[in-house]
Amino acid sequence: MNKRLKKIAEYIEQGSGFIDVGTDHGYLPAFMALNGYSGNIFASDLREGPLSSAKHTAEHSGLTDRINFILCDGLELCPDDRIDTIVIAGMGGDNICGILDRAEWCMDSKYKLILQPMKKSEILRYWLTNNGFTIEAEDLVRDSGMVYQVICARFGGMQSLNDGEIYTGKYELVCENPLFNDILQIQINRFEKTLDGLKKTGSEPYKAKIKLYSEILFQLKEMKK
Repeated sequence: MNKRLKKIAEYIEQGSGFIDVGTDHGYLPAFMALNGYSGNIFASDLREGPLSSAKHTAEHSGLTDRINFILCDGLELCPDDRIDTIVIAGMGGDNICGILDRAEWCMDSKYKLILQPMKKSEILRYWLTNNGFTIEAEDLVRDSGMVYQVICARFGGMQSLNDGEIYTGKYELVCENPLFNDILQIQINRFEKTLDGLKKTGSEPYKAKIKLYSEILFQLKEMKK
């Protein structure tokens, strides 16, 4: 199993059960079952092909009776009374938001969300903090040359992130991670390039956007200090 999935596995605690949404090959459920996880294990996917691959992984590992497989869209058929942890990894932040938005039952403090967006993490953080969730932990992991962000959240509490943190994660949660500067520099480069392009247009309608992006860039550079 790759480093990205192993990092996600570190945040799955013993409990009543967990579901791996968009399980693909089913490596995470198999890994947890083989490494002492005692709760219910569910693996879901939208398509029959990936779910068949996950079933093959379970069969190859002797786990056919240990993992429950669900063919469904997101959390649509998830048995919410048999789990306390929801893992959604390997898809865009906007897609993760959509899955959570369609499953209002997860807006309960008993559920721990472990989310790993492949892109658009800023959309996911914005959605979480504006829908009553608190981001309890963030982590970064490098795998195959890419740096991935892992976000752990739970419903309830009050939390605010400034615009820069929406892109990098809450400073206090990630600033000591050795990979934080990598994420920070990626976002600094992104906003410098965007601002340069906007300023060259000299168009009046872009003034508000230039002001906002300039403030975000300032916040990012302050974090770097």
